This record gives sequence, C-alpha cells and structure tokens, in this order.
Amino acid sequence: MGKKLNTAQQRAVCHETGPMLVLAGPGSGKTTVLLCRISRLLERGLAKPQEILALTFSKAAAEEMKSRFENLNGASGVSFGTFHSIFFRILRSRYGWNVEQIFQEEERRSILRNSIEAEKWDIPDLEEYISQFFSQLSLMNSELEQPNRFTPTGMPVEEFRKLYRAYEGYKERHEKLDFDDMLTQCYQLLREDAAVREYWQRKYKFILVDEFQDVNQAQFACLQILAERHQNLFVVGDDDQSIYGFRGSAPQIMLDFNKYYSDAVRIDMCINYRSTGNIVFASRAVAEEN
Repeated sequence: MGKKLNTAQQRAVCHETGPMLVLAGPGSGKTTVLLCRISRLLERGLAKPQEILALTFSKAAAEEMKSRFENLNGASGVSFGTFHSIFFRILRSRYGWNVEQIFQEEERRSILRNSIEAEKWDIPDLEEYISQFFSQLSLMNSELEQPNRFTPTGMPVEEFRKLYRAYEGYKERHEKLDFDDMLTQCYQLLREDAAVREYWQRKYKFILVDEFQDVNQAQFACLQILAERHQNLFVVGDDDQSIYGFRGSAPQIMLDFNKYYSDAVRIDMCINYRSTGNIVFASRAVAEEN
C-alpha cells in the first residue's frame, strides 16, 4: 500500500475508527482511497463485509465502485449503493414496498396535468410549470421541510400546496411512492421505530460516502441516525464542487462536518494525478474565486 498511495492517502486509508472527513479535488484518488480503506477494514478484521456500507449518488458510480472493488478482492458482501437504493431497501424490509410501486415520471406528470385541468388554471407553459412544481417539491423534501412552512419559487404558494395535496392524495390512494419518499419516509422510519433503527445501526458498523459535497439534509439526517451507534462515518468530497444543487444538496454540511462530529479527523488530499500542471493551475484559479 505504501508504494501506491501518497502520505495523505495512506492516512485516510489507515484511519481505523471514528468519523473522518477527506477533502479531495478531482483526480486526487478519492474513490481509490475509499476502496482501499474498505479492503483494509476487512484485512484488519475491523468489520465483516456485511457490516460495511459504501454510498454514492448515481447508480453508475455505485456499480463502478462495486466492480472495481470486486475485481481486486472478489465478491465480498459489502453493500455498495446509492442513497435511494439503500434507503428503499430499509423501507422495503419494514413495509414490503416493491419496485412496481415506484412512480414512473410520466405517471407523476399526468397526475399534475389532471389536477391543473380540474382547477382550470391558465398556465402558459404547462410542462414547464409541472417541472417547476416537482423541482420545488424535491427541494422541500430534501430539506425535510413541512408544506405549510415551505415557500416555493416560481409559483404561488397556494397553488403549490393545492397540487401537493392532490399529488400526495393520489399516492396514498394508489399505494405509490416516489424517489423523494425514499429519503423522507426512511428518515421518519429510522427516527420513530426503535427496533428498525437499532437493527440497521448494528448492521452497518462502517459507513463510507463518496462525493459527500452533494449530500442534502434528508440524506445526512439518515446518515447521522445510521452512524449513531458506531460513529464510523467516513466521508470524501470536493469542497469546490457540487453538482446536485437543484436537488437540494447542501455543501455546507461537509464544510461544517466538525460541528456535527467534533472529534472528526480531517485530511486534505491535494495531489492531482489526472490533470496536467497547467490545467490544475487554471482550475485552482477558478476555485479560489468560489
């Protein structure tokens, strides 16, 4: 390991227990460090494969992490997944949800079209209006905000709340859920059901998160509950990058990580192995204006 990893990377990989924040830019080996850390946890006997959870934001990224890890270590039993897939797994274990109950996009939009038509509202661009509603709905859910306290942008408050009631009513009548529900319902379940909470806290002894700068309030709230028992939360992110702001990602959560975990160790990985010197220099000049 020493020949392949620089000093900062080795420190991150060799960290054993307790929370850790790794700040790392593009090309600095974030995912490599995360995978090497998992290997070391297993080699040192600090965890069994089924006690490790590795999270990221896209299905492709999760599958790539799993593939890279298993190419080096073989099939392991480590849980690799997106926030939505893991939280859906938790919900399914309690409520028996199945994938057929997840809303398809066109079905969601059809509900809104029918509701708006019933209200006889004069909407110049209906499809754009519907997109705006769902954007604001996701923002509200990602912030764990209540509809009676949330002020949407791009549409009147009363219209938003009326559509929200119609949409939620349809879901309840037809036993459907959407991707936002996977976050908010998982949070409610973990917070309110002690038996479920304790089971999943015991199950995942180590939790690792890639691209942590893109986490939102709902995702982080669930992470905090899951990591509460063992406190082994290892997060990796780039403090100059956040691509999911439209979904409510909150980079400030990463920047304030030590406020949530006062004993967290922080490591900065500064060496870029992917880009040439002039690219690194130019990108750093841009980032410094952030």
